[in-house]
Amino acid sequence: MSTTAPLDREELAMLRAGADAQPAPLPERHLRPVQPVQPGARPRRGRSPLLAALTCVGVVLAILATQLGLSIAVSQGAYEVRALELEQRDLSRVERVLSQNVDKLSSPQNLADNAGKLGMVQNATPAALRLSDHKVLGGLKTRTTAVNSNTVPNSALTGMPVVNADGLLVARNSGQAADAAKQSGAAAVAWHGKLPAPDTH
Repeated sequence: MSTTAPLDREELAMLRAGADAQPAPLPERHLRPVQPVQPGARPRRGRSPLLAALTCVGVVLAILATQLGLSIAVSQGAYEVRALELEQRDLSRVERVLSQNVDKLSSPQNLADNAGKLGMVQNATPAALRLSDHKVLGGLKTRTTAVNSNTVPNSALTGMPVVNADGLLVARNSGQAADAAKQSGAAAVAWHGKLPAPDTH
């Protein structure tokens, strides 16, 4: 019995083609001519590590300078904000004082004082017209009197000026408040003897 196995025709054709094939050509090598070293030329050196170190130090210094400049700018802005807050606080105080002065000047007592200083008079017997029957209430011959001064002194108006007949601001007459203080001091009665107290026993 034969130990050989029969070959297929396709396998046989492939074996023959592989035997007849030539080996693949090697890639061509291109050689470059070496430049001859000239006797006076210096050999090429790599970069100096000192130059690299100086460059790194310069970059670090630039970053630190930028950070310092930004810190100064931010702190300067904080100082400006604080100064503006203080100015706003002072202006709010001035506004409150001025609003209080406006309230004092618009008080009825101040208006009456200014009216009297300007020479205005008040109608002692005012007349009115009733619309239902068209009747006049009161006398048409009005009798005018000088404006009465304030009977109750106002200490808030002591330092406020008034307008005189010429339209100029003059100092307010503080004699009224002084007279009221004298009267209140004279009206006080000194107590003699023991104070009365209820019997608790």
